[in-house]
Amino acid sequence: MKKKHTIRRSDYTRILITETTPYETPIIFSNDGLYDRIQGFETADHVEKTLIESIVFGLGNTANSTFPYHYKIKKNSFEFRRLALLHPWSQWRMKEFYQKYERLIVHYCAISPASIRAPNGIASSFYSKSSWENINQYKTVAVDLSGLDRYVKHSPSFFSYRGYDRLYKFFNGKQYFSLEKRFSILTTLDVSKCFDSIYTHGLTWALKDKAFAKQNKSASSFADEFDRTIRHGNHDETNGIPIGPEASRVFAEILFQEIDRQAIDRISEYRYGTDYIFHRYVDDVFIFARDESTSRLIYDTYADVLVSFNLHANIGKSTTSQRPFATTKSRLVHEAGIGLNEFIDKFLVGDSIQSLLPGRISSHWKLTKSYIDSVKSLCAQHGCGYDEIASFLISALTERVKKLVNAENIESEDQLSNQYLRAIQVLLEVLFFLYSVAPSVGASYKLCTSIILLHRFAAKHISDVLPTVSQQIYDLSSALLLDECDRTHGGGIDRFVHLECLNIVLAIRELGSSYLLPQQVLRKLFVNGSPLTYFTIVSCLFYIGNSSEYTEIRKEILDAVTTKLANLSDVLVDGEKALLLLDMLSCPLVAPARKDSWIKSLYRTLNKGAPTKTELAAFNAKANDRHWQINWADLDLLNSLEKKELKQAY
Repeated sequence: MKKKHTIRRSDYTRILITETTPYETPIIFSNDGLYDRIQGFETADHVEKTLIESIVFGLGNTANSTFPYHYKIKKNSFEFRRLALLHPWSQWRMKEFYQKYERLIVHYCAISPASIRAPNGIASSFYSKSSWENINQYKTVAVDLSGLDRYVKHSPSFFSYRGYDRLYKFFNGKQYFSLEKRFSILTTLDVSKCFDSIYTHGLTWALKDKAFAKQNKSASSFADEFDRTIRHGNHDETNGIPIGPEASRVFAEILFQEIDRQAIDRISEYRYGTDYIFHRYVDDVFIFARDESTSRLIYDTYADVLVSFNLHANIGKSTTSQRPFATTKSRLVHEAGIGLNEFIDKFLVGDSIQSLLPGRISSHWKLTKSYIDSVKSLCAQHGCGYDEIASFLISALTERVKKLVNAENIESEDQLSNQYLRAIQVLLEVLFFLYSVAPSVGASYKLCTSIILLHRFAAKHISDVLPTVSQQIYDLSSALLLDECDRTHGGGIDRFVHLECLNIVLAIRELGSSYLLPQQVLRKLFVNGSPLTYFTIVSCLFYIGNSSEYTEIRKEILDAVTTKLANLSDVLVDGEKALLLLDMLSCPLVAPARKDSWIKSLYRTLNKGAPTKTELAAFNAKANDRHWQINWADLDLLNSLEKKELKQAY
């Protein structure tokens, strides 16, 4: 069963945890530290207060906008996706907007009957997956808060949502089953480059004629203020909104609620819900109709309404199908699920609903190869690549890993240890194969979860085979990373961050100092080529730590940091520079003298007198224990991965 956790509705600072950052980030990144710094503002020392007031609260800052930290990740084997991490001040501005207009946001997200993912209230609780509750024994950092504050950092969103948090749940649900019974035609509509194309003033167009807005003064200023807040974090751009933050999806949702309404009104002679119905998940529209002519009319009408908001339907991605509504992808996933269950049944036995035990495996390699061959055959039968199925299988296998490690009081018998070892070897081989042929950021979180759980399980319950498990994880990871070194993986792409590899590197730090990667692998993958940016810098420094093996590359990276922070005149508006400064001030690898020079430089930017030696000493005495985005000293990656799973990208 899922477990319910209660959170404090009046805690608006949690908006910084749930609404203002992208999902696709390194596993060590979060706003947890920023949240703590703000919550402890009243008792902070002089320098820390100055940092919060200037960089986060924007006190005295007269700039009308900031630059986000833009970075690119792989979208698929051929395309890249650009995401935006907002300047801390712009994140705070968004928090203030939510706090002021939370009820109006919910109101304007309740207009359309078509939306299947929209805010419908302020969240006061959330549910965690039971599979995570059962593996708390492997977490290394205890949660020391109590009451309503205990789970605030695990909360997946500020709002509660109606509909579905993941699109596949719509296709697997009763509603979709019912729609297929009633309608014989399904047409899909995709909005071309949606977030990049949204005109921010379009929100004002969408809401200006609303009777509610005319009668309510605060409502009439809502659209203008949301427009300004979105633009504040995006260099005052009116064309396009930041991609990544949940707040941007809320902005888009309000706009699309009006687009839905206008489309329905234009064809009022057709009864919505009777003659046809369409449902929209963010910017994906699914039109159900009784015949193709009606379906075509709905599509053309919706596409025309989009044009009035400077948006366009992507004709190339539109599909029309007749019952049964089974796509190649849905058939593939269905068959893959059956095949996976058959594979698991060959070597894992259900001890209970929540746990699995290893069975006898005569040859772990033969078992591994036979399953991989079956996946190859399945892809060939459906004429698709590994990209279509790998993430699904990695996720499903990770759920089996959680059940395998959900064990207590395991007897340390040689036979049982060997059975567990062989099961772990099979799972790791299959997981790494699937990830190697189709890496993705989302799948990296699942693979990292499996790596850490299997390693900690071995350390706790079958320590006699721990060296074998550690070596296999290291060998498979090294092979993956070395293979990536030989590929063209975005070196010529501006501001590319190799998150698929960075996350694996961070996870295998779990293995300890006996299993460190060669310095040249880190250099070739992350340092050579494009200029170093924020995420790559902090991830590499986190992995490298104080290890003597990395003296040379550590100096290179810290020199790059010094260059980036040499001029702090624009730190109040440059998102990457602000984030990097905050994390370097808490980084134990940076000398106190260097931190002092950056603080003095910031004070000059603020036209403030230099801090005293006593004030600097007071700050440095606690700096390494008071993190901002990166927790350098006391981070449990398993906790970070649990939060990632709760807050999955749409």
